[in-house]
Amino acid sequence: MKKIDTTFKQREKKKYMGSYSPKMDAKDKTLGKVEFFDDVTLKGRIPGMLHCRILESPYPHAKIISMDTTRAENYPGVYAVLRCDDPEIRALGRTTHAWTDIAITPKEVDTIDRFWDRVFLPNRALWTGDQVGVAVAAETQEIAEEALKLVDIQWEILPEVFDMDEAKKPDAPIIHYEMNPNTNQLKHADEDVVDDLTFERGDVDKAMAEADFTFEITKTLGGTSTHGCLDYRGCVVRWDEDKMDVWTNHYMADQTRMYLHDFTDVPLNKIRVINGNSGAHMGKWNTGEDQFYVIAAYLSKRAGGRPVKYKMTNHEEFHEVRSENRYKIKVGCMNDGKITAMDVIAEGNTGAYVGGCDHNVEFIVQESFDRIWAPVENARLHSYTWFTDKMPGGVVRGIGNVQLAWAFNPIYQHVADHVGKDIIEIYKMNCGNSTNWVGEENKSLAAVLDRGAEIIGWEDRKPHGQGELIDGCKKKGYGVAIWNQWHAELDEEARGFYEVSIRLNPDMSVIVQAPTSETGAGSNSAVVLAVAENLSFLNIKPEDVLWTPKCDTELTLRDNAPTDSAISFLYAEAIYEAGIKMKRAVIERVSDYMKIDPDELDCEDAYVFEKANPENRVHVGWCMIHTDCVPIHLHHARHTVREQAGLPFGAWFAEVEVDVELGTVEVTDIAVVNDAGTVLHASGCESHQIAGQCFGIGETLTEEMHYDWETGTPLNNNYIDYKMITMPDRAFVKPELLEVWQGLGRYGAAGVAEGAFCGTGPAIANAVYNAVGVEIDAVPITPQKVMKGLEELEAKKAAERFGLVPDGKEGR
Repeated sequence: MKKIDTTFKQREKKKYMGSYSPKMDAKDKTLGKVEFFDDVTLKGRIPGMLHCRILESPYPHAKIISMDTTRAENYPGVYAVLRCDDPEIRALGRTTHAWTDIAITPKEVDTIDRFWDRVFLPNRALWTGDQVGVAVAAETQEIAEEALKLVDIQWEILPEVFDMDEAKKPDAPIIHYEMNPNTNQLKHADEDVVDDLTFERGDVDKAMAEADFTFEITKTLGGTSTHGCLDYRGCVVRWDEDKMDVWTNHYMADQTRMYLHDFTDVPLNKIRVINGNSGAHMGKWNTGEDQFYVIAAYLSKRAGGRPVKYKMTNHEEFHEVRSENRYKIKVGCMNDGKITAMDVIAEGNTGAYVGGCDHNVEFIVQESFDRIWAPVENARLHSYTWFTDKMPGGVVRGIGNVQLAWAFNPIYQHVADHVGKDIIEIYKMNCGNSTNWVGEENKSLAAVLDRGAEIIGWEDRKPHGQGELIDGCKKKGYGVAIWNQWHAELDEEARGFYEVSIRLNPDMSVIVQAPTSETGAGSNSAVVLAVAENLSFLNIKPEDVLWTPKCDTELTLRDNAPTDSAISFLYAEAIYEAGIKMKRAVIERVSDYMKIDPDELDCEDAYVFEKANPENRVHVGWCMIHTDCVPIHLHHARHTVREQAGLPFGAWFAEVEVDVELGTVEVTDIAVVNDAGTVLHASGCESHQIAGQCFGIGETLTEEMHYDWETGTPLNNNYIDYKMITMPDRAFVKPELLEVWQGLGRYGAAGVAEGAFCGTGPAIANAVYNAVGVEIDAVPITPQKVMKGLEELEAKKAAERFGLVPDGKEGR
């Protein structure tokens, strides 16, 4: 990698926004002063607290025939037991574990497709680890676990199916017969879908027939990797008579309140949900419908109003993987490298329940045809989601986009190889969106590709398999991948209105409410910088601003879900507008003291002054102190924009060394270039660029859930046996931020954090192919897969030498 200065340079100079500065809570976190869920729920902090455990199925598919909980109920220290046949449980009806969307929505309103495929404490288990049958509240977690062992259950063992191809067969056991009695396919939410055709433009068949050449690839990602969060989901619920208090580390306090309201009929004003700092998230905890909230609530009620705590264990937190998605893609091209047609079959193994898999194989592919492959005039998509008895697929950082980027980026290398051009040229020719730079080269895409190529030293890339040999056994290779940044404001339209409040105190200090759970992503720092920037007419500095971390549905504004990497840019726009209002409010407050019409006044450097006579001025703080000492409090509600502005791009470049004797892959360097539109906090963005590569490298090379397929039991759902990379394993990462694209609003920024590693995996895979000529179709890229690929490559070369394979056969 070249020694190139990649320090961020602003398109428009700002005072605080876009700066390199520490996260506002970095010191307190380092010193252990920041409280998390386990801190606020320590024994004694919430008097009388009980602990909840829920029975986990030992079978992948089984039904409870009978259950005797007498011994558990009589076990010392047990205060409440809930059973699957209790009337209040059966009266609850169906629930979901599908992705909680960005909006606060009641049960009967969907802003994203939700499928009601779950029941509370079901009597039928659909995967090994499914929470079924019975829940216990006891004095300690250990007592609750012992009590569950005393429950006498008679099971009917049912046939199971784990593989989605097996689940398709006519004789496969039906997993969700209540949703689809005839097959394991999840029905499309859109009832107008015919023959599973979920997207079509142009005439694909005609374009394929007229193409100079066609090829097909099949790629799979998911089902093997999980988030491995350091903080596990949990709650404490106290339901005493008609009042409910909830403490949680889930990041959507208002959605949790709505969920509990829907299933308990307690009025919203009688449910208080408090959350604060969360020790994990990054795209995973999009599940405000976690049923343990409701189970803990009913246990609390049954225990006479004593608070009940449920906290996932290490193993339970692993019980949700990235959805397994497989893409079969046929591509039609012209000899100049222009792609004229794409025909896609997207399939997903959602496991036992829906957790976003359908979203991946339908919506995200559909929107990518507009956001990335808009220049491809003919496109078609067939989508399928299948139920199996595997661990459910859920929302993991980069939902759907990671799988899709893995599948589609190799297309461009196939085209480049066939027409004899550089893959970068092929990207520029065939990628772009339908809004920005239509009919010409996408400037954002070109900028990130050109800059990344310069940083990594792309000119040193050799033809595939012809790279330099290092230490006698290692081959060097270079790879690239692209993806769009996500999201921008239009993608957040479902949020509707969101709120901020700014309180200017008489001493010129500021308290801002921009409610969102702090998950470590750094949105709070971006908010503080935006406040200081937009109150600079008062000489406010970032250290003058207090951001309140706690969301409290009784005391604070409605919270804004920290999903889609959207919080920073949404609040920046709202704070800009609030700053304009605050300036007017300040002038009006001081005008009353000066006895001058507000329209004749202005404010700068913390002074309100007369426009016609600037020497006639009053300091804002002095005026507040010497009049009534009442703070100036401003509330502002803003709706997300409803106009399209497209999206910018990111590019990932990887340098690898592949050991041809052992099959090991070492990622030595990564250059990641993201066009953020407007960078709101440079050091925060770069931290995501760097840390995201660690996430991507691990998922691409080492992370893999293993199962005992006789029982469906996960074998390595823990931090010792599940191989995440650590600091010694990471590559050297060179990040750079650009500001090329411009969205709507004052700043027009796009998200960086969640998509920070969407291109990491395909860039590494492309580099491995460049190094040794082996293409890997599914992660992780293990030594075994590399060695098998090398053996097959050598066998193919030998066969071609002896004329056993027709010359010119398409493929890699």
